[in-house]
Amino acid sequence: MNNIIRDIHLGKGLGNLTFDSTRQQVEKLLGKASEVERYSLSEMKGDETEAWHYDELSISLSFDEENNWLLSSIAISSDEFLLDGKPLIGRNKKEILEEFRSKNYGEPEEDEEISREDPGSSLYLVEQSGISLWFEGDELTEAQLSVYAGED
Repeated sequence: MNNIIRDIHLGKGLGNLTFDSTRQQVEKLLGKASEVERYSLSEMKGDETEAWHYDELSISLSFDEENNWLLSSIAISSDEFLLDGKPLIGRNKKEILEEFRSKNYGEPEEDEEISREDPGSSLYLVEQSGISLWFEGDELTEAQLSVYAGED
């Protein structure tokens, strides 16, 4: 694990990797991505996203055109990333949701459409902290970090 990106900073980034980083800054910090893909979820001009996948680090990074190609989200899927000194990935749903509430990270809200479409999966959004939590059964398998959406 690259220690310079090990610690999760809710709403800010992952270690030295922050949401105001350019693609050039990210490449200097992490090197070339294992895979790069570009896509758009709409037909609107200026709505492209570039996703960089770092397989060896178990992270994916997204840069959005509407955000001047600055880093806008980070997806993690390894238990080597730490929040408050503890791993998130692989932990129990009930434990994580209670911890988010008790530490005032925000109220996790379930995306019920995900649960309906795939009864074994669930997605919780914690808007105040800029994090989405993906569970398979009761185990956290992925966390998506984004810019803090709450008030300072």
